[in-house]
Amino acid sequence: MSSPGESQLPERIGVPQVLGLSWPIMVSMLSFTAMIVVDSIFVARLGTAPLAAVGMAMSVTFLVLSFAMGLLRGTRVVAAQRTGSGDIGSVRRSLWQGLWLAWVLGLAVASLAPVGDVLFRLMGGSPEVGRYADQYFTIRIAGAPITFTLLALNSWFEGRGDTRTPMVATVLANALNIALDPIFIFGWGPVPAWGIHGAAASTVLAVGVGGLFAGWRAWRLLRGLGVSHRPDLGLMRAIVRVGLPMGVSRTLEVGAWVLFVSILARIGDAELAAHVIVLRIVSVSFLPGHAIGEASGVFVGQAVGAGRPELARQAWRSSVVVAIAIMTLMGFLFVLVPRPLIAVFDAAPEVVEIAIGLMAVAAAFQLADALAMVGIGSLTGAGDTRFVMVMSVAGGWLVQLPVAWLFVFGLDLGAVGAWLGLLFEIGVLAAIATWRVRGSAWLEHGVAGVEDEAVGGAVASAA
Repeated sequence: MSSPGESQLPERIGVPQVLGLSWPIMVSMLSFTAMIVVDSIFVARLGTAPLAAVGMAMSVTFLVLSFAMGLLRGTRVVAAQRTGSGDIGSVRRSLWQGLWLAWVLGLAVASLAPVGDVLFRLMGGSPEVGRYADQYFTIRIAGAPITFTLLALNSWFEGRGDTRTPMVATVLANALNIALDPIFIFGWGPVPAWGIHGAAASTVLAVGVGGLFAGWRAWRLLRGLGVSHRPDLGLMRAIVRVGLPMGVSRTLEVGAWVLFVSILARIGDAELAAHVIVLRIVSVSFLPGHAIGEASGVFVGQAVGAGRPELARQAWRSSVVVAIAIMTLMGFLFVLVPRPLIAVFDAAPEVVEIAIGLMAVAAAFQLADALAMVGIGSLTGAGDTRFVMVMSVAGGWLVQLPVAWLFVFGLDLGAVGAWLGLLFEIGVLAAIATWRVRGSAWLEHGVAGVEDEAVGGAVASAA
């Protein structure tokens, strides 16, 4: 018997169903965007070098965190497919398996905090930017166990079809971070001004509060149900098997992104600062698109687990419609009013001029980005994570980086040339993902990890 909050798969997945599941994810991601934008606005008041440093530090931070973040997303796929198959006992036990993995991975990653200085020297850029970036990186990486705990909890809730609990946890964390930023960065009363250190510390503390809320909600749902908190090797293998390609993919993707940022750093601080500003603005459009892709992945996972491929296709089609509508509208906004959006950051005049050119490129890839994100989210939900890994890694390393390098250093197009590399990559990913989803191979992966526990021949046959 299901406990409160465990979703039932709808008979039809249309635009209303996609919006119903995706809007809490959208709010979560937009609140995350607001947090990063506010971070950047406050840090920008410290100068161009600190602003450029935050962009560089965030890229390297996500590189170090990326493998575990991708792997832990396997918790969502397993929870979604087990929910669809009706194996609610496994769904409940999968929470603890995700948390055990989160804590082990978190401690391992936290031990890498001292390597930041070496990484930033290798990336290039000015010594001042590297010094600031290392200050931010060290604190964020030390907080890895806290970050992974919240991610595992949110992934489990989303897989069950509960996107509202992660929304509340994320909004709570991001709102607290926004409130703490000016206090920790500039000082207030007895709190000293910590500068870049303060921006990182406020984020870690706020994520910890969000994790406490999500943990409390999970405890309330599972208390009295006799759910074992011991390691379950079968479920762990299921999570790792579907999550491992996502971890590898995310690591290599972020690695390509770090090299991309390194290209910008080698052009100059102004170009890197303009990139940071436009990335923050554009995230307002691509994070909702990503949220719709995540919702599509949950529906697809549950449909595959239930042995209903027609619902998986419905989820993809309806999600594409919603994503294209939102992101195309945002693209027009980027073209029509770029200066007012950039002006919020109070950047130097040379940074503003570079950012305006980047906004035009960002507007151009909105449609392709919608197709790519929904396609990737749907493929991931079906468990087709190996294909996603190959496609995503090839896009970053064989398309984005070579094209960006050619346009920047071969054609001397500066930061705009680097972003044209992004445009080419997104177009290729959109085309490949759409081709894959229109076929049938992606729906043939079955229930993630079903053979580990032999949950039943009927479930295996339906998948």
